Amino acid sequence: MPMWSQNLLVLLAVIACVAYIAVNARRALQGRKSGLNACGSCKTCAPTPSPAAKTSDRVAFLPVEMLAKSRKSK
Repeated sequence: MPMWSQNLLVLLAVIACVAYIAVNARRALQGRKSGLNACGSCKTCAPTPSPAAKTSDRVAFLPVEMLAKSRKSK
């Protein structure tokens, strides 16, 4: 296969990839369904939990040095 035909095939493949990404990016920016995002707007994705639905459990991690000081003070 001649060199110019290989270069032409590579150039066509690059143009096709850039066009695919541009079309999907445009759809994503317009809020339409595209293959680039997973925003949860479709019915197949799980909905993101709201901040009010978070549990109120809190975990506090203390450094070992603070634990040693609290033992000495008692």
